[in-house]
Amino acid sequence: MPSNLAEKLTELAVPIVERNNAFIVDLLIRGERSSKVVELYVDADNGISLDRCALISREFSMVLDEADVIPGRYRLDVSSPGLHRPLKLRRQYLKNIGRMCKVIHKQNPKDASHGITVTQDGILEEVGESGIILSKAGKQFEIAFNDIVETYIIPQTK
Repeated sequence: MPSNLAEKLTELAVPIVERNNAFIVDLLIRGERSSKVVELYVDADNGISLDRCALISREFSMVLDEADVIPGRYRLDVSSPGLHRPLKLRRQYLKNIGRMCKVIHKQNPKDASHGITVTQDGILEEVGESGIILSKAGKQFEIAFNDIVETYIIPQTK
């Protein structure tokens, strides 16, 4: 069994989330020792509904109560990551091909003495094994996953 609480909770959540055709983006624990808040962010390749989040929440809550791994009271919040949270997984990039995004990344990472980050926005054109390609105004920008600090999807108004 994993050593820390987040690892234990993730181990318990994975089968439930996968059974509901979704994947875990992040699991955060915050709050006091006697009153924890567990935030489970889930997504799916074809999008995640509120109903599916509620189902995962009910199932995960029952497993948590049975396993009794959180001492004291806790609150469980299961939701999609939403647009305000950065993309974390390659799988999230794949489902957002064709959308406008903002990428904060290291510039000239080979020159570690400068540690400069820059922001590039554009359409997410491609997702490879090692990075992404953005396009803007007819130009393409290749950014390695190792250089990405954060990526956000930019909502488009119609």
